[in-house]
Parts: sequence; C-alpha cells; structure tokens
Amino acid sequence: MIPKRLVALVLERDGRECVLDRPGCWRAATIADHRANRGMGGSRQLDSVVNLIAACPSCNGLKEDATGGVLEQLIEYGHRVRHAATSQATLRAAQLTPVRYPDGRFYWLTADGRRVEVSGPPPF
Repeated sequence: MIPKRLVALVLERDGRECVLDRPGCWRAATIADHRANRGMGGSRQLDSVVNLIAACPSCNGLKEDATGGVLEQLIEYGHRVRHAATSQATLRAAQLTPVRYPDGRFYWLTADGRRVEVSGPPPF
C-alpha cells in the first residue's frame, strides 16, 4: 500500500486529474498509479513520486489489462515503464521517462514531487 502522504502529493501534483485519460475516463483521479508496477509484495522502492501518476479507477483498471497497441501507447506516453534488472534500475528508468499529460505535453517527474515540462534534458 502506498503511504497516504505520497498519494496526496501525487494527486496534488497532477491536479487531481487522471493522467491516463483513456476511453471512459472519469477525469477525477483518486488513485496514485505505479508506472512500473510493484507486483505482489514487490519493492517499496518503487513507491516514489517519479514512478507514480494520478489515475481514476476506470483508467487504472484498463491500464492493468492492456495488451498490444494499447500497451505500446502506454509505454510511449510514459504511463507504463518496463521493469529493469533491479528495482533501483527500474526507478531510474521511470525518472528518465517523461510522462504525457492530458494537455498533450510531456513532463519530467522530479523526486521532490514536481513536474517540469520537457524542453531539454531532465532537470536533475
């Protein structure tokens, strides 16, 4: 379970709007969704603001079941990050993968809970 303070930080950073914005989106985000999933009992190291985005329950469920072209788009948009050899490497991959927001722009997610529009290299 993600700590409540972290969920609150992610929801605030993302304006309480679902970042995934899939068909049937509820718009109002209530969940902090892992870009690279922790899996059953996986490393809490992945409970980081750079690996979390705001989501509504509908989109969160659709994302978990995504395959084929939908999965590839989630990866392209930075909504899903593939696992690396270690949790630390996976978290670094999330940090280096910008996220597409519903406004169509891509943002870097920072470890201090901000998002910075992509206009060059990562701001860290």
